[in-house]
Amino acid sequence: MPATDSTDAPVGPPPGSSVYYALQRSPVPQRAGLTALLRFHVQIRAIVTTVSDLSVAQAKLAWWDAQLRAMESGTAEHPTLRALAPFAQRSGLTAKALHGVIDSVQIDLQQNRWIDRPALLHYARAGSGQTLRNSAILLGLDSEAAQASAEQLGMGLRLISCIRHLGRDAAQGRIYLPLDALQRHGITAAQLQQRRMDAGVAALLAEQSALARQTLEQALAGLAPFARRQTAPLRALGAMALALLREIERSDYAVLHQRISLTPLRKLWISRTCR
Repeated sequence: MPATDSTDAPVGPPPGSSVYYALQRSPVPQRAGLTALLRFHVQIRAIVTTVSDLSVAQAKLAWWDAQLRAMESGTAEHPTLRALAPFAQRSGLTAKALHGVIDSVQIDLQQNRWIDRPALLHYARAGSGQTLRNSAILLGLDSEAAQASAEQLGMGLRLISCIRHLGRDAAQGRIYLPLDALQRHGITAAQLQQRRMDAGVAALLAEQSALARQTLEQALAGLAPFARRQTAPLRALGAMALALLREIERSDYAVLHQRISLTPLRKLWISRTCR
């Protein structure tokens, strides 16, 4: 059984991170629940990068699956799920809805290539997409249209993360870009793993960035009709992600060799001023 945290309160995101500033925009009554939800997401996703033995990773996912079922019956052992439980109960958030991030890790354990864009979007929807949909539920957004837009926002965030971490992921043997897009631009997985930047790679990343931007902008437009107080943390995440994407574009897509970031001060400004 995985080790649990030493306290019942879930530790929040690192100060200076995008999630940290987005949570500052959330209504205070929902903030602890959102913190627990996002911590749950991070803890499950960490299995991909911290566990190299497939059988151990599968055992951890099975344990978390059992913990989700225990949460619904009020018997969860893990502090993060104990903290999340009352918020999930009040909002009607089910264990099935929370299972998406576990499903996304299962996909990672089964493959390290994505044949086309629909396959990548399915993966993005299972993890970040479902978690952002669940965030909308905790924020009291009970409209299917709002929840669908939040899900699309999560997918857009994941697509930008795939671009941003391309060099790191390729070095670990994972290519989070559609293989048919690589083929269309004459790029091989080996070229990305060797971090060989050329005009073809730049064109590939420009194409994928445009698609990620379109996904995010559609999601933010879908959230626009709903109450600002409820959508503020979601809009803040989207605005910070779009700013990051602009920095990646300004760097001529130098993601194979460096990690491009926004400063904490800039994230703070964007999260407080986005409309």
